[in-house]
Amino acid sequence: MKTPDTDRDPLNVRIDAAKLSTDGVWPDQIPNRDEISPYPFSFTKGLPHERNGLLSDPADFEDFADGTLVHDPNPFAEAVPYRGEFPGADLSGLEEELDHYRRWESPTAGHAYVLEGPDPFQVTMPPAPKVGSAEFGAEMAEVYQMALSRDWGVAAFMDASLVAELKKTDGEQISNACQTRIERDNNRVSKAAERLSNMRWFTGEADDLQPQAIKDRRRHGIQQTPANLFRGTGEDGWATPFLSQFMVMGSGGKARDLSKRAEGFVQFGAQRIPQQVRVARPEMDYMTGWNDWLNVQNGLNARGAQDALNPDAEFVPGAYRPIARMRDLATYVHDDALYQAYLNAALILLDEGYASDANVPYHGGALHKFPFPDAMPGDTNRTPFALFGAPHLLTLVTEVSSRALKAVRLQKFSIHRRLRPEAAGALFHTVYSGYEPNWDDAASSAFDTTGQTTSAKARRLLASTVARYTFPQNEDMDGTEPVLEQILTDVRLHNETQNKGALKNSWLLPMAFPEGSPMHPAYGAGHATVAGACVTLLKAFFSMRHEDGTPVYLVKPGDAALVPDCGTDPADNTIELLAVNIDKGLTLEGELNKLMWNISNGRNVAGVHYYTDYIESALLGEAITIGILREQMLAYHPEERVKMTVPLLVPRTLPEALLSGQNELTTKDVVREVVINSDGTLSAT
Repeated sequence: MKTPDTDRDPLNVRIDAAKLSTDGVWPDQIPNRDEISPYPFSFTKGLPHERNGLLSDPADFEDFADGTLVHDPNPFAEAVPYRGEFPGADLSGLEEELDHYRRWESPTAGHAYVLEGPDPFQVTMPPAPKVGSAEFGAEMAEVYQMALSRDWGVAAFMDASLVAELKKTDGEQISNACQTRIERDNNRVSKAAERLSNMRWFTGEADDLQPQAIKDRRRHGIQQTPANLFRGTGEDGWATPFLSQFMVMGSGGKARDLSKRAEGFVQFGAQRIPQQVRVARPEMDYMTGWNDWLNVQNGLNARGAQDALNPDAEFVPGAYRPIARMRDLATYVHDDALYQAYLNAALILLDEGYASDANVPYHGGALHKFPFPDAMPGDTNRTPFALFGAPHLLTLVTEVSSRALKAVRLQKFSIHRRLRPEAAGALFHTVYSGYEPNWDDAASSAFDTTGQTTSAKARRLLASTVARYTFPQNEDMDGTEPVLEQILTDVRLHNETQNKGALKNSWLLPMAFPEGSPMHPAYGAGHATVAGACVTLLKAFFSMRHEDGTPVYLVKPGDAALVPDCGTDPADNTIELLAVNIDKGLTLEGELNKLMWNISNGRNVAGVHYYTDYIESALLGEAITIGILREQMLAYHPEERVKMTVPLLVPRTLPEALLSGQNELTTKDVVREVVINSDGTLSAT
C-alpha cells in the first residue's frame, strides 16, 4: 500500500499554517476615550440603573469592564452585578425569575483561542466616533431618521429615474395607485436625504481630525441623495435598487430566468425556501417611554414578557412577504441565523452555474468556458465536490462566521464598550427634558472621588458634548446641528403618537424591537462582521471578472432587476415583485457588497447600531476570511496551484496579521484587490 505524501508531514503543515497567523506584532487596541465615570457614554445595559438613567453605582461598570479583560469566566459569575428593578413592568407569564431578565452574550468569547485564521487580538478596529463629534451627531441623526422611515417602501430608496421605470415582470405597466405610493415615499426619501446632507459631517465642514482613508469610508463630505441614503459602500457606481437581488430573488436555474427568479424560491436541494419574512405590525415602535426604556436598560426581557402576554403582539398572524418596507429589513435581521443571507446567495450562485475563481482547480473542463492559467492534465477528468465544490463552499460560509464573531466580541466587550443608539437617544432625551427626569443632585446618593454626585458630573459631560448639538453654551461654541433639532422634533411627535398622546415629550429613539438592542456593546457589529467575512468568502470563491477583465454580472446590462412593491398598506402580505431595467446592469461584486450593507444597515434601521459599526466591522470580517483562506492554501498540494483573487470592500492597507511570510506587500501599501497565493502569501493585482 502506498503511503500518502510522506514529503508533506501533517504536523509541519499545521505548524506552517499557524505561523502564517501568529507571526508578527499584535496591533495596539485603541478605544475612543469616552469611557469616563459615571459612564454615560458607555455600554451599561444589564447593570442596575437609577430612575435618572445613570448607573446605581459606577463601580458596577468598572467590575463589568474588568471582567471583559480576562478569559476567566469567574468574574461574571461572582463579581459583576446585573439587572436592576423593573418598576411598572407586567411580568405575567414569565413564571421563573430567570425568564425576567436577559444576560450578556458571550462577553469573554474574544479571549477564546481560534485554531484557524488570525487570533482576535491580532486584528483591530479604529476608535469609534466620540460623543460630541460631528460624526457622532451625523450617525445619530441618521439612526433617528431611519426610525422615522421604517414604514416607507424599499422601492422608494433609489433614484427617481428608476422609480419612474418600474413595471411588472411581464412587462405590463404597474397600477397608478402603486406608482403613486412609491413616488410619495420617494419624495419623503428625497426630503430626508436633503435634510441629512446639511449635517456638518456630510457637508465636510468638520472632519474630527481623522485619517483620510477613514473619513472616506465613513462618508465624510458625501451629500446624501435618494440614490445613496441609508446605503453602504462597494456597490455599483450607477443608479441601482436599494435591496441586493440576493435579498429578493430566487434561483433562476442555469438559464438565469427572470420569471423563475421572480418566484422568489431559493433552491435548497430538493426543497425550495421562499425569500419572505414575517410581517411585523406596522407603525409599532418600542421603548418610546422612559419607564419602558429604563426597564430594558436594567435587563428586562421585554420581548419575552410581551410574547407571554400576547404572542401576536409583534407580528401580523400568519403574514409573510418579500422585504417590501424598511421595517421588513429590520425584521429579517432580528431573528436570522447570521450567515443565512450568504448561504442563500451561495445556493443561488451554485444553482445558476456561476463560475468559481479561474485559479481554483478541477473546473477547467467541467464548468469553465476557458481553461484557467497553468491548467494541469487532470483538470478535465476531475470535478469539484469535497474540494472546491458545493460542500466545501457551504461549509466555509458558516466556518468564517464563527471566527468573525469571536474577533468582534473582543472589540465589543474588551476594547470599546460603546453605548448603543438607544442609550444615546436617552442622552438627547435628557438634554431636551432640561436634564430631566430626576436630574436633581440631591436625588442621588452616589458620589465620585471628588465629592460630587454622579448626576452632577454626568450633567457636565452632557453639557460639553450632547447639548452642544442643539444648545450651544455661548456664541463661540461650534458644533450646533439644526438638522438634528428638526429630526428630534419629528421624533417627539412620532413618540407622542406611539403613546396615544399620553406622553407628549419623549425624544427617545423609537426601537423596532421590544427588547431594543442585544446584550452586548455596539462597536463592532456582529452582523456586519459576519457579513464582511461571508461576502469576502463568496468574492474569493466565485469569479468576479471574466478572463478579458470585464465584470461578471448578476443582471446583465439592459436586463431587469427585481424590486418589491410596497403593498396597499403597511400590513399587506400580497407583495408583488416589480422589475426595472438597469442600463449598466448589476455586477456580481456590487450585489454581494450591497448584500453586506443590506444586512448590516438593517440593524441600523432597527435602531441597534450606527454606520461606523457597519463599515469598520465589515473590514474586520474581511480580514478574518482572508486570514483563514491563507492558512487553508497550505492544506492543498502545491501542484494544485490554487489561487483566489479577492476584491476588497474599500482600498486600504492590510493588517500585519495578513502579511507574515512575504515581502511583496507591507502595512503601508494601499491595495484594492489581493491574490491569495498557493503558499498562503498575498500579492496585489
